[in-house]
Amino acid sequence: MDHTILIYLVKVSVALALFYGLYILCLKRDTFLKLRRIYFLSALFFSLLFPAVTIELSASGNTPVQIPTYWLSDIEVGSAVNAESSAEAAVSMWVIVLIILAAVSFFRAIKFFVQVFSLVKLRVANETEKLSTYRIIKMKDRRTSPFSFFNWIFINSDVHNPVELAEIIAHEQVHVNQYHSIDVVLSEILCICFWWNPFAWLLKKEIKLNLEYLADKGVLESGFDSKEYQYILLQVSNRSTGIPLINNFNVSQLKQRIMMMNKKKSSVFTSVKYLLVVPVCATLLLGNAVQATTSLDKFSIDEITEVMDGDQAPQKKGDVYVTVEQMPSFPGGLDAQQRFIANGLKYPVEAQTKGIQGRVTIRYVVKNTGEISDIEVIRGVDPLLDNEAIRIVKSMPKWEPGKQGGKAVDVYYTLPIVFRLAGSNSNKVKSGGEPNEIVAVGYGTPQEKKVEIASLKEGSPNDKMMPFVTVEQMPSFPGGESAMHEYISNNLKYPEDAQKNGIQGRVTVRFIVKSTGEISDVSVIRGIDPSMDKEAIRTVNSMPKWTPGKQNGQVVDVYFTLPIVYKLKK
Repeated sequence: MDHTILIYLVKVSVALALFYGLYILCLKRDTFLKLRRIYFLSALFFSLLFPAVTIELSASGNTPVQIPTYWLSDIEVGSAVNAESSAEAAVSMWVIVLIILAAVSFFRAIKFFVQVFSLVKLRVANETEKLSTYRIIKMKDRRTSPFSFFNWIFINSDVHNPVELAEIIAHEQVHVNQYHSIDVVLSEILCICFWWNPFAWLLKKEIKLNLEYLADKGVLESGFDSKEYQYILLQVSNRSTGIPLINNFNVSQLKQRIMMMNKKKSSVFTSVKYLLVVPVCATLLLGNAVQATTSLDKFSIDEITEVMDGDQAPQKKGDVYVTVEQMPSFPGGLDAQQRFIANGLKYPVEAQTKGIQGRVTIRYVVKNTGEISDIEVIRGVDPLLDNEAIRIVKSMPKWEPGKQGGKAVDVYYTLPIVFRLAGSNSNKVKSGGEPNEIVAVGYGTPQEKKVEIASLKEGSPNDKMMPFVTVEQMPSFPGGESAMHEYISNNLKYPEDAQKNGIQGRVTVRFIVKSTGEISDVSVIRGIDPSMDKEAIRTVNSMPKWTPGKQNGQVVDVYFTLPIVYKLKK
């Protein structure tokens, strides 16, 4: 959470710097005062809100599409040594930074409310007079310069003659009628929240100065004499309220105000430079963009990778998701899907006769209604096998739709189906290439017959079947998963070199629980350091025999994926 806040603060600060830089370089010397005011207000709101806007960009063609896999829960292994540069220490440091920033902002907010209270107190303590849309507060203190706050105009009528009084009230009336106090309050709040950012203060200064330009312009457009009005400004130049929250008749940039009043009006054609704000906004939005998944059509099945994190961000292609918080599921689960295909899929006789075999990869969309649509072959073998794969997918019943944010959404689903002739030793069909693929076994007889789909019929041989991902009765460690956690915690050793170098993270190990209960084919599918990877493999290989998994009452080989987390402790 703290990192999210810090990232937000950095993004807002960068935006304020860019908008201020654009103003100083291109906009400060013109006379489009109203347009300038719109620019300042837009810059403030855009800077504060754009970090919440996320734009999806198409990823490069090399980005792998992610599909779900099946996991055991994480096993965390800690060390007894201190991690001086550990993530916890970094988090604590940023928490302290946030507390300091928030504390100063809190005290500045208190000061802000004290100023508002002092204005209310001044309003109540003095005599007032209601005129049109504003109210005159007749102050008794002769040392205070005239000022306004929303529709209150504070002035000492005894200090000024009627001509001066009329020009001063005209000036403050422009502030009231154009609601300049809103700009002042917003800029003050900006400095409360971003007191440490110099660009917040610089923008506040320019905003208030531009409001004075607008008020001066309003006075002169009312018909008052320019030189006489400037003389009045000089007369009250030595007075101040000391309250930054108000529109003060006298400000320190008196020379700049007089120069602006005497400045030649800018050509309307030069106002086009305000369009420079568009590329600035576009740059900020692009910097805030995230990468979305590119077109699935560009991928072969060999490029499809497993998701190594259970909490990966959702990915989309157009309006259809690739991964979601809750993936769609066949009624009854994966086993029911396998049985459905086993009972319905047929190995085409012609394909068996011709010895055609291989992997057909089908992609389809599970709609938010649960219906199957947009079925297509993204990697085929032969029209005979491709058409049969499409036919069986079309015949599927309604699925349980996938969900994102609690709402049913359309989700892409990829189904690899391997057509393999029984007894074939062909290298063209790789076994175990995809741990969650469905295998269709044909017997090469000159007649159409049903085939087995990664499922065993009682009494059938299983020595040539590829390992399962899920079965009716999953294999189990002696004593259950908690006993396995305890076993690994007691036997896994945190490599000393890794501890000294501050290396930590997750090693993901995949292995097969054989039909005999033995562990085999142990491999690291995501590692972090050779010594830590090797230790994880050693520990898994040292496990005792498991209770093997069963499918249709027969023991079978089953894949397992085990994440082991190495974590340094303070």
